[in-house]
Parts: sequence; structure tokens; C-alpha cells
Amino acid sequence: MCLVNQIFTEEHSLRIDERACKKICLQKRRRMPAARSPDSFSAMETAPTPKEGPVRSTPEVTSFTDSERRSGFIASTKESAAVGDEDFNDLFRRAQDAIHAGTQPELIPEGSSGSYFVRDIAGQRIAVFKPKDEEPFAPLNPKWPKFFQRVMCFCCFGRACLIPNSGYLSETGASVIDQRLELNVVPKTRVVKLASPAFFYERRVCCCSYEGAARLRPKEGSFQTFVTGYEPADHVIARWQYDPTLLSEEEKRRFVYLFQKMIALDYIIRNTDRHMDNWLIRHIPGQTLELAAIDNGLAFPVKHPEVASRLRRFPFKWSALVWAEMQWDPTLRAHLLAKMTPHFVHSICKEIKNLFRHDIGANRLLVNNQLRVMRGQNF
Repeated sequence: MCLVNQIFTEEHSLRIDERACKKICLQKRRRMPAARSPDSFSAMETAPTPKEGPVRSTPEVTSFTDSERRSGFIASTKESAAVGDEDFNDLFRRAQDAIHAGTQPELIPEGSSGSYFVRDIAGQRIAVFKPKDEEPFAPLNPKWPKFFQRVMCFCCFGRACLIPNSGYLSETGASVIDQRLELNVVPKTRVVKLASPAFFYERRVCCCSYEGAARLRPKEGSFQTFVTGYEPADHVIARWQYDPTLLSEEEKRRFVYLFQKMIALDYIIRNTDRHMDNWLIRHIPGQTLELAAIDNGLAFPVKHPEVASRLRRFPFKWSALVWAEMQWDPTLRAHLLAKMTPHFVHSICKEIKNLFRHDIGANRLLVNNQLRVMRGQNF
């Protein structure tokens, strides 16, 4: 009975807040001049009455200024955001132009968080955007299973060895380490701010946007380059097992080389969620063989996963494959040994530390613990 009264009280207060918000928005709208400058805000479309929970809003996205178009990404370990990332900045501008032209991102139905395929003006997928406030246990996650888990099964909330709602930084950190080690198996990822009516916003933001008194605020999240022509690893490996002649001897050596690159990356960042669906293979027999390690948001633990829980283990799923038992490629081994010097490990830990401190709410103690685990994995 107390629970019913509590729900009724919260629902009644929400309705009062909606009415007060609409009243304020109408008062602000009456004070606005009749002639509106096109540079001030975009024309607003008629939006439906807000409903319970996170809802989609339909007003047009805020137009981007010239400085925002030049900025590219907002969080990087580099002092100059433009050094070596011109291709990424061009891709990000294409995404901004497409959203402003009305080509909105589309929600990815798979997964446990709010992640989106970002498209260009022609409708082609060019990136994957994962907002911070739509991560698995974030308040605006559009996927209802995690919502019920957070509310009803709070004892099984997330992973004890990871910092909640920091997957967007983990995605970027994996890309930075991949770039520094010259592995080239992770699509380039950076932290950006992006606004779109396709994203999920709070009730009060949707209400204000409905009345035209406010524009959608940009969301912060990871922006990863979309790879074209790749398939999940289990699909490709199943074809290879059915017809071994699809792989030539040279392609077998090439795959072992790429596979061991991914092993090195997962071991350094201590990825706790590497399964057969989040690493991709592109194989055209006799022409191309490439590998892409995506979805690195559950890495960089604050304590080693093997001691974090006695009931749950986080093994690497690739460890059961036959390629995991092969000897290391001599070229890759020499490359990694030459790279992994104490000075290099210190410099890369400094970069990751600067990246993780981008989050205002980051705890210094937890960030230092993440770096300790990473140093231990390196050595």
C-alpha cells in the first residue's frame, strides 16, 4: 500500500512539474519578438505530448557554429586536437551536416545501451555514437531490460571491477592505445558532443523543446568510425570450418598476425567483454583479410577481474580458439618488445590518465587504480 501511495505521489508531482514547465515556456514564448532570426534557432516542428519515461523529441537540432565545425572532437590525449586527426574531423563534420540537413542517427536494436548508427547526407553509415547518459545503467538508457535490472536487481548492478557509465572513455582509451602501439585493429574513436532528435532526453528538456523555449543540448559520448564490409567473427570462422580451402596458407599467417594483435590489445586494457560478436572480420578470398576489434567499453577495470568476484569470471572468449594456442608471430613479438619500454608505458599511462580525467566526476583514486591494473597487464 505504501508503494502504491509513493507511485501515486510521484506521478502527481510529475504532472505538476509538467504543467509548471509548460506555463513557463508559454510565458517565455509570448515575450519573444514576432520576427525570428534564422541564426538564433531553427524552426520548431509540432511535437506530441510528452509521455512517461525517456521519450524522443522532434524539434530540429541546434545549428553548429563555425568554431564547432572546426573543433572535431572535444576529448583527446593530444594537446592539439587537429594533429593527425584530420580524417576524423572531416568525418565528424559530415555527421553534423547530415543531422542539420535532417538525416538523423538510427538506434541500434542490438546491445544493452543506447548506441546509434550515424549517417551522412546520402544515408550511408559512417560512425557509431554511444552517448554517456544512455549507457547500460545510465538514467536515459532506452533499452528496458537494463532499466528493470537497475531497479529490481540492484544487487547485480553492473560489474564490480568497472566504473559505471564510463564506457565512452574506455572506447576512446582502447583506440588511443591501439594507435600508440600501431596495432591498427580498433576503428578510430574519440569523445565528441552531438545533438539529435533521435536521442533520448529528460522529460523537462522534451517539454521545453516542445514549447520552443529551448533547444536540444548536445550529448557527450564516444564516436567510432564505422567499418564497411565486415562480418561478426563467428560467421566467418564458421565458413572457414565448413570449407578450409577458403583460406590460403598466406591468409592463415595473416590472420594469426591480426588475431594476436587483438590478443595483445585485450590483454593490455583487460577487456572484460570480448566475445565472438564484437570483433569483426573482412575476408575476400585471395584479396583482403582484415580484423576490427569494436565495442571496447567494458575495459580498464579498477581491480583485476580475476579477484573482483568469486562467482563471476570474465575470460577472453577467443581463448578457446585454435589460433590462441599458436606461437607468437616473430615480427609482432619483436615490434611489441621494442615498443613496451618503461618510458613508453609511463607516457601512455599519462595519456590515458588525462583522458579519463575528462569526466568531471572522475575519482582520482579509481583512475589511479585503473592505471595500476594496466601497468600490471603491460609488464
